[in-house]
Amino acid sequence: MHRMAAADAVSYWMSQRIPSDQFLLYCFAMPTGSIQDCAARLRLRAASVDDLCLRIRDVPWTCDRPYWESALPADDQVRVDPEGRTWSSCLAEVAGLITRPLDPTRAAWRAHLFGPVVDAPGAAGPVHVVVLQVCHALGDGRRVSQIAREWFTAPVTPRRPGPGARLTGREVMVDAGTALGGVLRFPREFVTTAGRGLRAARLASAAAPPAPGYAPTRLNTPPGPRRILRVLVCDRDRLTRGGQPVTVAALTAISVALPEYLGGPARRLGVELTIGRSGEPRARNHFRNGGVDLHVDADDLDERARLIGAEIAAARAAEDDPLRVAQRRASESTPAILTRAGITTLDLDTPPATVTGVTVVSSVNRGTADIALDGGEIRFTTGFPALSPAQGLTHGVHGIGDRIAISVTTSPDVMADVDRYVELLARAVGG
Repeated sequence: MHRMAAADAVSYWMSQRIPSDQFLLYCFAMPTGSIQDCAARLRLRAASVDDLCLRIRDVPWTCDRPYWESALPADDQVRVDPEGRTWSSCLAEVAGLITRPLDPTRAAWRAHLFGPVVDAPGAAGPVHVVVLQVCHALGDGRRVSQIAREWFTAPVTPRRPGPGARLTGREVMVDAGTALGGVLRFPREFVTTAGRGLRAARLASAAAPPAPGYAPTRLNTPPGPRRILRVLVCDRDRLTRGGQPVTVAALTAISVALPEYLGGPARRLGVELTIGRSGEPRARNHFRNGGVDLHVDADDLDERARLIGAEIAAARAAEDDPLRVAQRRASESTPAILTRAGITTLDLDTPPATVTGVTVVSSVNRGTADIALDGGEIRFTTGFPALSPAQGLTHGVHGIGDRIAISVTTSPDVMADVDRYVELLARAVGG
């Protein structure tokens, strides 16, 4: 067992208030075997991937952060839906899965196989779809993408011996040991956090005021339980025809579609972008969210793209700001029970006066297109960032090889006319 990093513990505890499972969708050409055969081999491969042999162990009374413990994957963690489906009905099934989050103390991941699926974007014939559902504490977008790549390429070998059933007596001893460790850690962590907090407060008092947020729109409302998913797939060259990086090109397309969809008077619009941190990761979730202005007042799209690129660069550079570093260090040392109490009492019902962005965008490059499912070549990959009480629309931007997929995740309670927005976005991507 090993103790969770602070950022991963926060992700786990927050998921109990706002479900945040990641859903990595991979679309493959038809494999050589049946979907049941594919599932059987994926079960064997999972036992060879260390990160897929973990689950969360809570510490009694939140005396300390949770621990990661070893757990051999169970057969039912790879599930098969052999019913022939259309692409739209497959997305509807995935939308239903989003409403059923994992209990990572039992299983930190689960996979869902669909096939054959017809009418998938950019596919000439039927395909098989693999959806990897992962507890966010297990990793951020970059890490879980690497986990998925390792899973698809792992050797198909007989399962190695794993931990047996939990023994009641041993469980009591382990729980007592982790709780005692947390109690003994508390005084040092409390004093360290107080000192780091004072330093962060001094830096904050001398810092420039933070950039203003954005006025909430009708997209920044509670989404309710239902989900709607859409996916656009295009060639990398088509999206980045102006020579921009993929993320900049995708945000530029969103900057065209979003104001047209919202209508009404001109207003400032921005996105909340997930920004991967540089340097050696100290947690599985090695990222933060930052606001990026879409500069919708710039009529020339090349100029707009340049300004958006500069915003992204500035957001990344801000990671090294002394105030941010001090705040992050204070959070890392905060005793578990205090962090958990803050999350438990967080007000999620009062609408915010401003938002970091009117929509969330997560952009991840999933590498070269050299993975396959039993001989079926990869066609594209996508994902569906979670919604929250203040974010009723999210976008995923995922690339593998020369194919880029832009996903739209929303709710009928927020966007009853989602296809109108998708049409606007498709026009902006291909315009």
